[in-house]
Amino acid sequence: MGDRERDAIEVYRAHPTPDEIDEVLEQRGIATLGTMNGDGSIHLTYVIFLHADGKLYFETSSVTRKARNVRDRNRATLLVEGRASTGRSLMVAAEGTARVISGREADEMNHRIRAKYVKPESLDGIDRAYGRFDDVAIEITPSRWRSWTNSLLRAEAQKEISGSYGDVWLPDDE
Repeated sequence: MGDRERDAIEVYRAHPTPDEIDEVLEQRGIATLGTMNGDGSIHLTYVIFLHADGKLYFETSSVTRKARNVRDRNRATLLVEGRASTGRSLMVAAEGTARVISGREADEMNHRIRAKYVKPESLDGIDRAYGRFDDVAIEITPSRWRSWTNSLLRAEAQKEISGSYGDVWLPDDE
């Protein structure tokens, strides 16, 4: 194995700390959900989520593809990207079994998920509006966690550029 391969292994196997992972899972970010379609392809969508008691939850309607895929194949992956208070950017993916929750349990979980994202004075109205459509919650019980931080890659890039690493990226509106 050459130096280039060894260096790449070090950079791409850099992991955040457990505290950084927990911190990112508590943030109000948007996660990417992956479920498997009947033909074996992957269905990807964005969801808001809640991490509680070692499991991940998101709300949806029972008529959505993601709900049907979970009901039919009971597997899902959730990918969350965020920044820890240490300044490190990282991603966390949880793969595992998934189940559809319905009825009162879903209503209660969906309220908890929304409460993470919605201002308290607006929560009742959002519950009434979203509750007419999002009648289920999905629970993912992770069997495998994957995580990565770009801190080593970012440090290597910083050595090679003048100025700040954060200033090298084009703005979204250009």
